[in-house]
Amino acid sequence: MPEFLMKVEAVLGAGLLKLLRATLRIAVHNQPSDDYRCVYAFIHRNLLLLTLHRINSQIAVMVSSSKDGELIAGPLKYLGYIPIRGSSTHQGSQALKEMVRLSRTHSLAITPDGPKGPLGTIHPGLFQLAYLAKIPIIPVSANSSKEWLVKSWDRFRIPKPFSRVAVNYGKPIWVNNKEEFPLAEKQLREAWKQLESSLSFVN
Repeated sequence: MPEFLMKVEAVLGAGLLKLLRATLRIAVHNQPSDDYRCVYAFIHRNLLLLTLHRINSQIAVMVSSSKDGELIAGPLKYLGYIPIRGSSTHQGSQALKEMVRLSRTHSLAITPDGPKGPLGTIHPGLFQLAYLAKIPIIPVSANSSKEWLVKSWDRFRIPKPFSRVAVNYGKPIWVNNKEEFPLAEKQLREAWKQLESSLSFVN
């Protein structure tokens, strides 16, 4: 796609998402303060729910270096995020270095089962990032009362206008050395499960 059309797609996409966000009622539990530097970890299918929740947060987000990733990175930039191109399979090392650099001044966000899954997979790059950046992992979970499900590997979620969205943040998970990677993965899975079970909507 030509660069001009990519920019048009990014601006229009961001505008439509802002309109959708204006219709949603979002209940948030245990969100860290804006100056708390960390790496937020959530499954790929919740990407849009959490993107709409944290507009203009200046969080650095890992986005696939694929062509599909370009369609995501453009709108993210106009929604006040910092897209970093890379994944577990493409440009991973370069993206990791950039995320570590940005961690000195920004919070980060990763979907450790993206960009291709399988659903619920946790790639070790998440723990490598937390270890190198010396910041904690914050588990995040979300749900919506009414949504469309995309026929993709992760059944990607799109909240319907005027639906309710619930977002839960978990406790920090620290990774002090590489030997702690398996323990951190276990803690993250347990945290996601607990957060999912306690999600509730505003009335």
